[in-house]
Amino acid sequence: IINAFDTPWSPHDDLGKSWKSYLTFFWKPILQYAIFPAQFAYLYSYHPTGNMGGLPSALEAKWKKQHEEDAEMAFNRVEEEGQSTRGPSFFKIAESETVLAAKKM
Repeated sequence: IINAFDTPWSPHDDLGKSWKSYLTFFWKPILQYAIFPAQFAYLYSYHPTGNMGGLPSALEAKWKKQHEEDAEMAFNRVEEEGQSTRGPSFFKIAESETVLAAKKM
C-alpha cells in the first residue's frame, strides 16, 4: 500500500509529477475525510476490557507526584543556572531540511 502513494501533485511547486502523485492527489479527500478518521476512531478508541478498579487513580497519583518533582527540579535548575536559547529556531532547522530548501541551492 505504501508504494502506491507519492507526494501529492500541487500547482504550487515542482513536486509530484508522477502518475502516483496524481493518484494520491485524487485519493486525498477520500483518505482525509473517510478512511483516516474511521481508522483512528477504530484503532484508538478507548475501550477497556473489564473493571480497572483503582488502577487509573493510582496511575494519576503516580504521574502527578513524578511531574511535580520533575517540574520543581527544572525550575530550580533554571533559577540557579539561568535559561539560554542557543541554536537556531525550529523553523530555521525545518526550513533547511526540506526538499524545497535543497532546490533553492
